[in-house]
Amino acid sequence: MAKVRLKNSTGVVKEVKVGFSWTTFFFGGWVAIFRGQWGEVIKWFFLNPITLGIWGLVQCWTTNKKTVISTIEKGYEPASDADRSILVQRNIVA
Repeated sequence: MAKVRLKNSTGVVKEVKVGFSWTTFFFGGWVAIFRGQWGEVIKWFFLNPITLGIWGLVQCWTTNKKTVISTIEKGYEPASDADRSILVQRNIVA
């Protein structure tokens, strides 16, 4: 699993994981609650029971990507060219 560093205009740096989310695998929808992703929490409660848990397994591959995207939407940018290349390689940014 790779980690990327994202930096905002004031110089605050966040390190975010990219790839499979073992935390989501073991703790499910609780991860979205602690990350404050309330739209994802609602989806967990509605879609996971309907799909008999399959939707939850798929989320293991998309949770970290959604976290990176939401952080970028808040004004963060890759801190270095290496971080940017990881995000481009994983089709998160263009």
